[in-house]
Amino acid sequence: MSRALWLNAALLAAVAVLSAIIYFKPARDAPPEYPLSALRSGEVKSVRIERAGAAPVLLERRQDAWFVVAPIAARADDARVQRLLAIADARAAHRLPATDLARFDLERPRTRVILDGEPFSFGLVSAVEREQYVLAGNDVYTVHPRYGMALPASATEMASHQLFGPREMPVRMELRQFTVEQRDGKWTLQPGARDLSQDDLLRWVDEWRLASALRVAPQARGKPASEIRVRLKDGGGFTLNVLSREPELVIARSDEKLQYHFRADLAQRLLSPPGTEQQMKP
Repeated sequence: MSRALWLNAALLAAVAVLSAIIYFKPARDAPPEYPLSALRSGEVKSVRIERAGAAPVLLERRQDAWFVVAPIAARADDARVQRLLAIADARAAHRLPATDLARFDLERPRTRVILDGEPFSFGLVSAVEREQYVLAGNDVYTVHPRYGMALPASATEMASHQLFGPREMPVRMELRQFTVEQRDGKWTLQPGARDLSQDDLLRWVDEWRLASALRVAPQARGKPASEIRVRLKDGGGFTLNVLSREPELVIARSDEKLQYHFRADLAQRLLSPPGTEQQMKP
């Protein structure tokens, strides 16, 4: 091998060694990170949210789904719940002793979340570093304000906007003028319609099953304009009360004290028989 080749090989070897040293060398200048808790967000089973002047919001995990249990009963929005639970996995750049809590606005915290009995109290946001002070255990930590912003102002903010839960599979929907039902694995429409395919029927059912409201609100009093009886695959069921069609389509579930607000144009597709011109409009 020529001298030039030997030199190039030696240089490549030296570069490889230096790269390995840099890669595996501990980062001495990396700032320390302090965990706020030994909890794991994926293992939490109960959540209590407290705000000054408001009723506590309670959530429970049942199997693999979250539910709001007080002050309302509703299926919880999983994404909102996960943002709440993130505080359990948070890491802080600064940890301070829990003394003189008044200067952090933590002497009487206005907001607090309790995960499986372990409290996290939220104080003021630093105007300089834009970090929020959180009291956890016997120390005060500074974390990104997004953790405090995840706390809802009301229980309805934690409710799912989906009219049907992910495990709720309708097999019969009975409206005033027609019924869509699954029999022996096939969907049927009564009274029947010619040239109506399984795709037409399944598309109509899926639009109901996947309907997501623009907003959710406590149910108002009033007589419904119409009712829709729903039977589920697991044998359960409930009634959907159509409260209005304009200026919004508003639907309430009989098993919940909530009403779901949709765009008015969705009423044409949901409340008309499958395959009709109105139902097929985008």
